[in-house]
Amino acid sequence: MKLRGNGGKQGSELTFFGNPLGLLNIFSTEFCERFSYYGMRAILVYYIYDSVSKGGLGLQEKDAMVIMSLFGSLVYLSCIMGGWMADRVLGAYRAILVGCVFIAVGHVILGAPLGIEGVYTAMIFIIVGTGLLKTNVSVMVGNLYERDDPRRLSGFSLLYMSINIGAFLSPIIVGSIADKDGYKAGFLIPAIFMGIGLFVYVGLSKHTLEGIGREPVQPLTQADKKRWRRIFVIAVVACLVIAANIAIFAALGRPVSIGAVSDFLPIACAIIAIALFFFIIRDRNVSGEERGRMKAYIPLFIAATFFFSISEQQSSTIAVVAKQYLNTDILGFHIPASWFQSVNPLAIIALSPVFAVIWSKLGVRAPSMVVKMGVGLAIAGLGLVVLATGFFMRASDNELLNPAWLIAALVIITVGELFLAPTGLSATTLLAPEIHIAKVMGLWFISNALGQAINTVTVRFFDGKQPEEYFLIYAAVAMAVAATVLLMRRKLLALASGVR
Repeated sequence: MKLRGNGGKQGSELTFFGNPLGLLNIFSTEFCERFSYYGMRAILVYYIYDSVSKGGLGLQEKDAMVIMSLFGSLVYLSCIMGGWMADRVLGAYRAILVGCVFIAVGHVILGAPLGIEGVYTAMIFIIVGTGLLKTNVSVMVGNLYERDDPRRLSGFSLLYMSINIGAFLSPIIVGSIADKDGYKAGFLIPAIFMGIGLFVYVGLSKHTLEGIGREPVQPLTQADKKRWRRIFVIAVVACLVIAANIAIFAALGRPVSIGAVSDFLPIACAIIAIALFFFIIRDRNVSGEERGRMKAYIPLFIAATFFFSISEQQSSTIAVVAKQYLNTDILGFHIPASWFQSVNPLAIIALSPVFAVIWSKLGVRAPSMVVKMGVGLAIAGLGLVVLATGFFMRASDNELLNPAWLIAALVIITVGELFLAPTGLSATTLLAPEIHIAKVMGLWFISNALGQAINTVTVRFFDGKQPEEYFLIYAAVAMAVAATVLLMRRKLLALASGVR
């Protein structure tokens, strides 16, 4: 990090790499939050299914993978709620503050000896907190600049770097501690980092973020407050009724299974996405050109959904592969399974500048957004093919896999991500009708939520005896979707009306 004068006000004004000093605050807070999230995620699936004698909870392996997929899906769904709360009630600054508190409480609960009930309770706090924080961090960064400020891109690049540095370091640090001192000690580190993030955010805000994001951009009117008060009461009553029924079934010896909950989630995510698309496309205030662009966005949304369904298995099936199927003892050194979750952010840090240079050099000759997203999904599928090939190459089902197969698969999936994710985010902003841009951004988050919701169902078919078949089927579906998108590219670009 580098603090220096900006040349104005006789050089007295401090900046952060030439950006407003408020970016240092947000950078530090986001680093701590992402460190906490990815550190916790790196060991949570193992904690859930590891035996009690090893410090785990002793649940079934498949149940652990379902829980992780359910958790990830709800985190991204909560981003819609977080954006709404900031815009209408809290303002971006307070939304992040409340989010930090919720996340910190969640990590503390996770580190307490409360069993699976503690895990569920901690997840609720982390889901709500992440939803409040994740969407509004970018809003706060944007508020630091005027619309035409040339430093804006640099600010968001630094924010993206903070995310990936935190995501890279946390599995190594948290995983090493958990491997040596147990899961509870591992969970203590994310709790500490989130506490530091909260302290930094509050401590520096008075001097770096004064007046920024303090008020909601579209505050609730009195009529809105009355309507939402009624909705809130109804929601609380509904939750109490559901909780009472769950308790009754549990008392009768028929507890509600996690599978029953996860079966409903993909349907719920799909219904929300379809409803949003229908509402936007049928809105009379949307022009014919904008309507066509939204229709072009539908296949891209589907491609993103299948990509995230692959990529987010790093916390479920791929994490299990790292723990159960790899030879992690190399030259007398044991590699904790959690370390493999650092491969993706490290590859992003290393390859992002390469892709930036390539797209810059190609200019107008660069592939269209449709081609980039189709190719990105196909490359992610290829990553699973590589992993499946590693399993096929084994002499027997009991032979452990060389870690190079998993590392290669993860790097290839990351290459697919660098094709698809930035392009998809850009396409979201370019294809969205002006009056519905926030809703379409919500659809982008839903694509991730739906991808992980699909995983809550598919990971149950992960066969420990023949994992290669599972990955090949996933790869085949992904490549079929990618091929369909690529075959539709001319029609989709025509609907996009010049946006490529």
